[in-house]
Amino acid sequence: MTGRTMLQFDYDEVHGQVATAVLGRRDGAAGWRDVAVVIGNRAVMLQVDADTDEIAVELAAAPDIKDGWQAVPELSQYVGSALGWCWVGRNYLGYLDMFTLSFSGLEPQLCFTGEAAIISIRRILPTS
Repeated sequence: MTGRTMLQFDYDEVHGQVATAVLGRRDGAAGWRDVAVVIGNRAVMLQVDADTDEIAVELAAAPDIKDGWQAVPELSQYVGSALGWCWVGRNYLGYLDMFTLSFSGLEPQLCFTGEAAIISIRRILPTS
């Protein structure tokens, strides 16, 4: 398991780019199956593996709303912000099921976790 990688592209290609939308595809009422941080005609695409709950992150063409994508309301405040650093998380069993993202340089703000075949989104708040 330790030989796999979550990031399927060179993150330097998107670091500092401005998010023009944050879109997702839902898995019923349960949560998000895919999340896309759109930067122009491309997107940082997060997809969860339904069998392992691992998250793969790739750079792909921006998704089309006609294909079942919709705005992710809980992330609308990040539209217009530049992508900062990112972090990859591996759990104690070796699964790559956490991706952390910043929209303000080095300070992590969002945590995407693969859980029960969906992507859960949590905000990270500073303690001070």
